[in-house]
Amino acid sequence: VITAFFSDVQGFTSISESLTPHELVELLNEFLTEMTDIILNNEGTVDKFEGDAIIAFFGAPNYLENQAEVACKSCIEMQKRLAELRIKWKELNKPELKMRIGICTGQAVVGNMGSKNRMDYTMMGDTVNIAARLEGVNKIYGIYTLISETTYKESGNKTMAREIDSINVVGKKEPVTIYQLLGYPEDIDERMNKTIDNYSNGLYAYRNQDWEKAGSFFKAALELTPDDGPSKVMLLRCDEYKINPPPKDWDGSFTMKTK
Repeated sequence: VITAFFSDVQGFTSISESLTPHELVELLNEFLTEMTDIILNNEGTVDKFEGDAIIAFFGAPNYLENQAEVACKSCIEMQKRLAELRIKWKELNKPELKMRIGICTGQAVVGNMGSKNRMDYTMMGDTVNIAARLEGVNKIYGIYTLISETTYKESGNKTMAREIDSINVVGKKEPVTIYQLLGYPEDIDERMNKTIDNYSNGLYAYRNQDWEKAGSFFKAALELTPDDGPSKVMLLRCDEYKINPPPKDWDGSFTMKTK
């Protein structure tokens, strides 16, 4: 069992076009160094870099008893450090990078894979695919860190997350319940707690196909936190389902059209 980690920089293609090759390499190396240091300090294994993307995992080769918790802690530390770097980059007129993260805990095959002449110590399997998908799914809900239900259940109570939705990801039959990692409990203020409560009530009504009631909860969440991406998405979805309801055997999950 491992916890797979995928991250990507938001809008990296357009950022890279605005910089000279030298500036781009300098910024990217600073970003990757800072983020990788946090993974390594938390006993994670960096699998590879793909341009601006970081692929890593926790729980191999060294066994980590509380790997889901450690992975969540790493994500929080990375997003906090990146927020500090954005302040610095802004003063230097550099692009302010934002990063999307997806993590999933579960079974995976880990080992040296490749050709006779070139091997990579890497991971394969469903868990890995889900983590990669979740990283991209952040985009749909306007958020930055998504974790799978398995990670959520095994991460303990030292970190805070909220249930966002149940989704059908490309290439997987069973729906996956996804959670937004919010930070440590002390990071969550009263306003955000109320927003989370409204969202949670809205999600319950939404799954019971009570679009009016669900919509009113999502609106209440947005009055408290106007830029709450998931509430915006769900409110729109409620309006759409009022006009075109889902099929009779709907299980409450949303089907992703893209990877």
